[in-house]
Amino acid sequence: MTARSEELYSQALYHMDKWELDKAEEILRQLLEEDPQHAPAMNKLGVIFARRKDLRQAEICFNEALAMDPTLASAHSNLGNIYAERGWHDRAKAAYEQALLLDPDNPTATHNLGVLYRKTGDIAKGVSLIKQASRAERRRLRSEVRSNPETKKVVQAGWVIIAIIFFIILYFLNR
Repeated sequence: MTARSEELYSQALYHMDKWELDKAEEILRQLLEEDPQHAPAMNKLGVIFARRKDLRQAEICFNEALAMDPTLASAHSNLGNIYAERGWHDRAKAAYEQALLLDPDNPTATHNLGVLYRKTGDIAKGVSLIKQASRAERRRLRSEVRSNPETKKVVQAGWVIIAIIFFIILYFLNR
């Protein structure tokens, strides 16, 4: 992945987070024009179509992303979402399980598989998977905080503020 590809991909993610889907699509198409084998970009283009409820086009994009990179767990998970939306539970289950084979701690695929189990009547397995997904997400967030110096500073500042507030309250209670 070139620096230009990374820059365009980051810009597209930014616009997707803000639900500026047209702008994100424009950037992803530009990226795919410059780097036609950029599987994550094709996957995100599929997410845009899914958000627009164009399941047919989303499925095409996810399959194209997987043709580019069969190990892209998020594309398998996203394809599972399309299948689940269509009521194709066996296909959805297979897609989520493939995502989890590739990325065992993937909280999204784990959660979605849990929801699928609940929908299909295996409530105990569904709840267990949803709890597992929650734990995986917390681990992922803790890991992000530890590895990102900027986030670490924000968290430390938050704890300092909480300590100051605690001591102020303690001071007024003991007056």
